[in-house]
Amino acid sequence: MSIDASAKKLRVLCLHGYEQDATVFRVKIKHLVSEMAGHVDFVFATAPNILRPFDYSGMDSLAQQSLIQSGNTISRVRRGWYTQLSATPEIVQGLENSIAYLQGMLEELGPFDGIFGFSQGALMAAVMCSLIENNVYTGHPPFKFGVFASGYKLNDEKWSWVYDKPLKTPSLHVYGVVDSMIHI
Repeated sequence: MSIDASAKKLRVLCLHGYEQDATVFRVKIKHLVSEMAGHVDFVFATAPNILRPFDYSGMDSLAQQSLIQSGNTISRVRRGWYTQLSATPEIVQGLENSIAYLQGMLEELGPFDGIFGFSQGALMAAVMCSLIENNVYTGHPPFKFGVFASGYKLNDEKWSWVYDKPLKTPSLHVYGVVDSMIHI
């Protein structure tokens, strides 16, 4: 199969996971970005919500351990697409802020062919697909595809309507066999 060299590159909006930012996510998927550079423009977003120490204590211990082992003690601002105010029942804050931020990105930098998210970013990507498909946000055409890696469902009752209809956006869902954080 040959690839048409004159074909337009795909534009994909990339949403990082909890405690990350665009720079960290770009590094984590640098091999994918490198391999697909001729065919895909990856645009990385950084969540607008800055996490406080009690928002992430213990959540990213593997990442913290690997940084310490590599000698990297540079502290960074940790970000999230939302934070949890309560676990039972689940109540989140900051989601509206992230939606407004991403709507601005879609207007300023769009249109995008697809959306790709990891963990909390996958949840956010699915929310954006739902908002567009349900005409809650009409400033961007529906995505042609979504890639959701280690995504999960938001359980805050306030946002349950987002899951009322299955997404029409063709999607690929990626889960690790030993992923202890995500329950499908």
